[in-house]
Amino acid sequence: MVRKYMNKLCEMLETSGVEKISQKEEKFWTRKLSKSSGLILFQQVVEELEAKGKQEDIEKWIRNNRDLFYKLSSAYMKKRGMEKALMAYIIEQHHLCGPGARDPFALQMEWLVSDHSIYCRENALYALYAGGQPEHVIKAYHILTRMRIEHSSKMVTDGLLSFQGDRELLAEELWKNWTHYSTYYKICFVNFFRMISGNFTERLLIVLKDEENDRELRLAVIRYFRKYKYDKAWEYLCCLVEEWRESDWEYAALSALALESYPGKRTIDALKKGCESRNWYIRYNSAQSLGKLIDHEQKGKLIQNEKDIYAKEMMAYKFMGTEESTDDGCD
Repeated sequence: MVRKYMNKLCEMLETSGVEKISQKEEKFWTRKLSKSSGLILFQQVVEELEAKGKQEDIEKWIRNNRDLFYKLSSAYMKKRGMEKALMAYIIEQHHLCGPGARDPFALQMEWLVSDHSIYCRENALYALYAGGQPEHVIKAYHILTRMRIEHSSKMVTDGLLSFQGDRELLAEELWKNWTHYSTYYKICFVNFFRMISGNFTERLLIVLKDEENDRELRLAVIRYFRKYKYDKAWEYLCCLVEEWRESDWEYAALSALALESYPGKRTIDALKKGCESRNWYIRYNSAQSLGKLIDHEQKGKLIQNEKDIYAKEMMAYKFMGTEESTDDGCD
């Protein structure tokens, strides 16, 4: 069947080129591709032809026959979940979502993101990412938030990273619409910001300092400041390590890791105090960061002068580990 479809498609490309097909040919392809088995065979043929160097011709042919694929897509949107997911995959593979708020394929995919099936949602989102238009992605997450659908957080971040347009522009648009999203998606977006841009330091510091914000959201922001050094966040991170509360130990533990990006006396003082914390995780992370910021001689003096037995033991343990990892790196 793959051979049969390939011969038909090759014959058509040779006789009609990549232009819009005739009504007769459109009826033929509509009949064949209206079944999921036919659509799968067609995609196999396309992939084989693309592997043989005909990708440009195939993509031009598909673009010139968007009407055919829109009719097919409209029919598939009325079918079962897996068939809708298959059509969304085809739309993604061939970048059929175009620019403009009223693009018909984008409208279909925006509707599909609210489907109960995770396969439909994921493939619809990837179709929108492939289209490269920030406005479509923004609208999709508005819908997900409004419908109170929490798509997999890892899938959200990974998906946004696959966006085939300007990712910096997408990030800015997500921020412009920040107040419209649920906390769940805000956390995903901060993780996306961390992967692509250091342009959100000032804005995210406000998010971090607001103690009314969700715990996981603030922790995501601390991870952001571990990657992107921001001097105005420095003092606040130090204070989180030094003045932690029993119920908020995660902030101190994660801030201790982030401080490895902020060398200086202020950091060392904060981490030394963190090593004396009653909380094991804070001690562990503080000693780890401290070991990366001071030299061998300073490590020896710190251990020798430390009076807190738990801090001394943690420093000895973690300093040895950081020196071994340094040696491995040199080798």
